[in-house]
Amino acid sequence: MEKVNYIIQLNAVFERFNNDDRIKQGHITLYLAFFQKWNREYFKKTITINREWVMEKAKIKSKTTYHNYLKELNDWSYLQYYPSYHPARGSKVQMSIFFSSDSQKLANSIPAPGQNLVPSYKHKTIENLNKLARPKNELVLC
Repeated sequence: MEKVNYIIQLNAVFERFNNDDRIKQGHITLYLAFFQKWNREYFKKTITINREWVMEKAKIKSKTTYHNYLKELNDWSYLQYYPSYHPARGSKVQMSIFFSSDSQKLANSIPAPGQNLVPSYKHKTIENLNKLARPKNELVLC
């Protein structure tokens, strides 16, 4: 399987969410729960899911709502869902990858905007301006 870059994948899916008028808040939270599980399993091709865990992470209380959102995400190609229909075995989910290797190479070659680093010896230090000047006789140690 192709290597998955966490940031590029997440940015690509957010861009798809923004351009998709069908997406609701529940779809996003459910997808992010699956994404969290996928990330914890080092982006394996397929992940085994536990409905209760996913519903808790997605903050979904109803099994009907969960299955409706899951079916829609599957139908809209955000993921592929393989139900097990067995109480002891978890269902499988295969997450879709929304970036190409070319876009990853391009993203890695463009330097990120930011502040230039300056070596520490070039920093000007300013004495503590809040410190009050002491009379000369207080500076002498006994």
